[in-house]
Amino acid sequence: MLLPNLSRIDLNLLHVFVVIYQESSITRAAEALNLSQPAVSNSVARLRDLLGDPLFVRAGNGVAPTPLAQRLIVPVRQALSTLEHAFGEHETFDPATSQRILRFSMSDFAEAVLLAPLIGEISSAGSPMEVENFYVPERELHSRLASGELDFAIEFRPPSEPNLRRLLLMEDEFVCVMRLGHPALQGDLTLDAYLRLEHLHIFNRPRFSNLVDSALAATRQRRRVSARIEHCLGVRSILEVSDLCVTIPRVFVERFLPPDAFTVRPIPFEMGPLATWLFWHPATERSPAHCWVKDAIQRLTASRDEPA
Repeated sequence: MLLPNLSRIDLNLLHVFVVIYQESSITRAAEALNLSQPAVSNSVARLRDLLGDPLFVRAGNGVAPTPLAQRLIVPVRQALSTLEHAFGEHETFDPATSQRILRFSMSDFAEAVLLAPLIGEISSAGSPMEVENFYVPERELHSRLASGELDFAIEFRPPSEPNLRRLLLMEDEFVCVMRLGHPALQGDLTLDAYLRLEHLHIFNRPRFSNLVDSALAATRQRRRVSARIEHCLGVRSILEVSDLCVTIPRVFVERFLPPDAFTVRPIPFEMGPLATWLFWHPATERSPAHCWVKDAIQRLTASRDEPA
């Protein structure tokens, strides 16, 4: 029975448990925790004795959680996060000396436009802070933000979970981009001409990937998509060697597509701007570190049109 053993469980054991669960490997967990592998194994052994369950079993090159570990992970993460937030409100935070790891979930587009300037600011300050970004499905955003596994999420529409704080970072219009010399540039880009083109489509956020097609569907129109890619990194090289066009926010064009190689045209149909939002959990509202990040991202976003 767990309750009689509760007083014997220290927070370090729970932290080790969470990291092993995340890494699915004792070795990788030891590296992440900056501990020896025997020390991590010993912590797991102590938890196993206390809970009467193996918690993790061998699976391939790593470990997999047992049913009990799967049931425990969410409440354990939330308990650790609650303690961290409670003490965090009284922490002193200096970005020049903090050794925090800031964890985000965002698309590669947001990485390039929003995360890169933040990393640049941290680097310029000589800060030892680390930054990590990894994709988290929408259905997991709330639980991971609540548990502290994530600090922030950046998305293009509010997620279905209403109990998150949010900040509108920017709104940007969509434009149509083609290489110089594209045959379609000889005339006006009317809606008919746009629909005759072959299109490149980026779909790295499933729920938000069809903004263009949804706008066209509202007028009962449909474009012809000839190529679909998951990351915006390939846009330039694909457009350079093809007659495809891409409909993308203007800020991406201004940052990453040189004007001497590409032409920008207004889209010939009604479509709202791309709204980019920053999300975080209410429990972190007063965290000095989180307040610094929010202020920095907001300030850097406001100055994004200045020359790099």
